[in-house]
Amino acid sequence: MDVGDVIARIDAWRESAVEVDILEGGLANRNFVVRVDGTPYVVKIITQAMDDFGLMIPVPHLIANTIAAGESGVGARVIHALPEVPALVLEHIEGRTLTTADLSDPGYIPRIGRAIHRLHTGASSFGNRLEIWDFLDRYLAQIRTHGLRTPDGTPDALPVIETIRKTLTATALPGVPSHNDLLPLNLMDDGAIRLIDYDFSGTSDPCFDLGDVAMEGNYTPDDVETLCESYFGERLPEMVARARLFGIGAQFTWSLLFVGMDQLLPEKPAGDFDYFQEAVDRWEWTRRHLDASDLGDLIGSLRR
Repeated sequence: MDVGDVIARIDAWRESAVEVDILEGGLANRNFVVRVDGTPYVVKIITQAMDDFGLMIPVPHLIANTIAAGESGVGARVIHALPEVPALVLEHIEGRTLTTADLSDPGYIPRIGRAIHRLHTGASSFGNRLEIWDFLDRYLAQIRTHGLRTPDGTPDALPVIETIRKTLTATALPGVPSHNDLLPLNLMDDGAIRLIDYDFSGTSDPCFDLGDVAMEGNYTPDDVETLCESYFGERLPEMVARARLFGIGAQFTWSLLFVGMDQLLPEKPAGDFDYFQEAVDRWEWTRRHLDASDLGDLIGSLRR
């Protein structure tokens, strides 16, 4: 279905002047700006195949979590939910989408940390418990089942990734409502930092969101310290180590996500975007961090 199906299902829009523009940038879904009598809304057409192949969370959880995040003020407010399409009509945030450079800007890092804290403490509970390792297991199973091509060398990393998983799982923190996909396109600045698009959201370890955004921004260790201090309100070396290790686990897992999106989706939401090259780039980042001289120290600092 398309944006016309959404418009046709909303009675209040049928007799109104409606203008539609494509909203560029989405990699998993298609998004549009719809102006109804001059008032803008965002229409998100959810890619059902992402759910069908288990590449993201199930659509009902996606909708429920988006509503909860919007009610907290951190996400975009949901105006209409249309699970039968499936689609969401969201408030149009009058702000600027962040870039990769913004994520590591010294002025943005503490603001991002505080925004993550607002989501974790202000949103009502998400109904699905989901850790990055659940996605990892799912994507590895897809690769085996469908014989998917992966970037060269990825299987060799699995023993170290498993060590990171066991270390973080053994020291897990109580779960909180988490975004789980904090790439730059999913953060906006409208005077506050807003976190949008809850396709991978769930109740997760709070350090995952910190590690995920630090990875997306290619943070230095000092940057991660600043991020964690803004979140926890004090310097906690153990939390910094957890965030850095979660970043490695996230990047490896998202590399395999893009393998699946490249080879399983019958229709690519982002058209000409090179999903497999994205998988390669994310794997190369992972490889560099797995080879870092302080990886053993990070893991050792969490073992008791």
